[in-house]
Amino acid sequence: MITQYVPYVMSAILIVAVMIDVRTARMPNWLTLLPLVLFIVQVGASETPSAFTWQLMQGVIVFLLGIGLFAAGGIGAGAVKLMAGTALIVPTSSAFYAIFGFVGSVFVLFPIVIMVRKAIGSDDSKWAVLSRQILPMSLPIAVAGLLGMFAV
Repeated sequence: MITQYVPYVMSAILIVAVMIDVRTARMPNWLTLLPLVLFIVQVGASETPSAFTWQLMQGVIVFLLGIGLFAAGGIGAGAVKLMAGTALIVPTSSAFYAIFGFVGSVFVLFPIVIMVRKAIGSDDSKWAVLSRQILPMSLPIAVAGLLGMFAV
């Protein structure tokens, strides 16, 4: 069944998102819309599409919370779309792991990013995370997604 491969494809999307975000501080629309496409494929290939209702609600809630953060200036639009798309793929039964992973990685990874920037960052670096005062939101989103999809 094709649905068993969705978490692996989503993992690849998250890894690519982190690489692009760290390098350019942007997340392309085509990349942030792939999780929605995966969700549609997953629902379409399922024998019981209604089983994904809670995951759809989960994605909508995350999107609305993300829009609130975007309006407050705390997160970029690409991160909002990637976060909501990741929430569509993470099973509702594993949502706690995803939330815990997101919050925990913000407190662990962001200080590491700041320390690395202070140690080796420069204004002429080709890596956006080293040359500008940004924090790549794709990092905690990827940790949350990976924990949510593969937590046992």
